[in-house]
Amino acid sequence: MAKAVVLLVLAACSVVRGDPFFGNNYILPQGAALARYASEVVTNLNNARNSLSSYVRYPPTASPSLNQGAIALRDYVGNVSLLAGNVYAEVSRAATDRTTAPVVVFSKISMRCNNLQPLLQNGSLYAESLAANFDTEADNSTSTYFAAWHENLISESLALQKLLLNVSQVIDSVAGQGLNTQQFIAALSVDGLLQDLVDAVQRSAASSGHLSSTVSSLVGAINTANSFRSTANSRIQSSRQSAVSTVNNYITSSNASFNSILVATDALFNHLKTVNDSFVFRWPALLSDRVEQKLDLLNRSIESLIVNLHFRRNIVEMHYLVTRAVFATENEPQTYLENESEQLTRRLVNVIQPDGCAANFRTQFWTLPGTVQSQLAQCVNSQLGLERQGASQVQSIASNFLRGYVTAVYDSLEICYSHPFEKMNDCLDEIVETIDFGGKFFLLDTVTFYLFEQVQSELINCNSRLVKYVQNVGLRANCQ
Repeated sequence: MAKAVVLLVLAACSVVRGDPFFGNNYILPQGAALARYASEVVTNLNNARNSLSSYVRYPPTASPSLNQGAIALRDYVGNVSLLAGNVYAEVSRAATDRTTAPVVVFSKISMRCNNLQPLLQNGSLYAESLAANFDTEADNSTSTYFAAWHENLISESLALQKLLLNVSQVIDSVAGQGLNTQQFIAALSVDGLLQDLVDAVQRSAASSGHLSSTVSSLVGAINTANSFRSTANSRIQSSRQSAVSTVNNYITSSNASFNSILVATDALFNHLKTVNDSFVFRWPALLSDRVEQKLDLLNRSIESLIVNLHFRRNIVEMHYLVTRAVFATENEPQTYLENESEQLTRRLVNVIQPDGCAANFRTQFWTLPGTVQSQLAQCVNSQLGLERQGASQVQSIASNFLRGYVTAVYDSLEICYSHPFEKMNDCLDEIVETIDFGGKFFLLDTVTFYLFEQVQSELINCNSRLVKYVQNVGLRANCQ
């Protein structure tokens, strides 16, 4: 077989050397085609790399995933452009070379192929990085495209190496005949090996062209997504800061309402203590056991009320901590929007299966942080309104109703001392029998219970409603 190949090569060379058009400037049409396709591969890969050149100094910064994905893409395409580009640059030179020995020219191609091997082996790392930073939970077409393209690059590289192995066998068979590369290429065309090279490189040209077009589109999508994310981040952050301010203002105003309750009840307690002490100290020997027990019940009732109110006031402080955590620190609605913006960012990057719904949703999305904040303000204002109304009712009960009731009780007891001495205790017993200290203070206790504990839950319910709202109007709900 080797002798047959040598004879074919010699015959081909004799024909070429006898061809009057085979001179110093003559290039075989197949050789010209090989050079053209190889140069096209180099150009396409360079164009893909140049599309990403700005990311060398200015990668996108609005999103960590965009930043890391763009850098991974830049590094991958840059390495492909350098290492695979070198292979096809050597192929292009070999196709038009007229002076160098074939063994030198084709050895350079083989050396460039060897240099490409580490990238071929580690290409999955780039695909994994692109998957981690560009894919969504429902779509992995971006990383799938580059994984498939890389597999194709491996296949093309193996096919080219196999052809080069066949070429090296021909080189060995014509050693010592002094053929230049162009003469050798002419000889390769005899048994179809040159055409096989042309076909293989033509496929690589088409593949690299598609890569260049995809990378160019992807760069545009990354820039668009980065611009969207920058605006979204700014509005979400502004809304978050506004939420912090709104919650702080709420806590200040709410504190004032609940403190006014303590002021009113403390005033009631002090009033009761004053009138009771005045009454008891003036007539200590004249009071019956029943009267003393009833007056003692009055004191214990309001003391119990004061203890309850201060205990509930501590619960309010815990409520403020929870409120600040929910709306200002964790800020669940805005956190949900941040997660939504990440998903929308990734879907905007997808140029393999572009999502028109997501692209159209950008403008609507920008309005959501402000809408959430305005609804939070409405919730807070409603909550403050309830608390102020409740505090006003408690103050009215304490300062007007109960203070007046206590005053009236002691005024009526004072009347008994105008009676004859033998009738005095009967008068006191009759009055204290009608006194309903427990029931009256239970009324105040009940009102403050609902105000301190139940009304406050409305603000946490507001947070749940806001989270539900952004879920219902967000990306996932509108762009399935």
